[in-house]
Amino acid sequence: MATLLEAERQRLMLDYQALAERTGLTPLAVRNVLQGRSAPRITTLMAIADQLGLEVLLLPKVAAAGLQAHSVQEPVPPALSRVDRIVAETSQLAAAAARAKKTKGERP
Repeated sequence: MATLLEAERQRLMLDYQALAERTGLTPLAVRNVLQGRSAPRITTLMAIADQLGLEVLLLPKVAAAGLQAHSVQEPVPPALSRVDRIVAETSQLAAAAARAKKTKGERP
């Protein structure tokens, strides 16, 4: 995560001081997070990501597993459409599992 944040900071040509001023953190705290020297609080991570135009996202484990499985097998399409597709596939699998469970429950 630190690598991604640092790469985005560099892409935006922001120095640690500017990012610190935007987030209300100290330059040292920002540098330590972006260089992977400290484990930030989620609020710190969210503040830095926000100023870099990124979003911190929590996913259900089943959706995250689907993202990992798809990333190995397919070329990288745009992120949003990829997430939408995986969520839809996960929903379909969950619905199929629920139907199967219901069918088994109805048998004598």
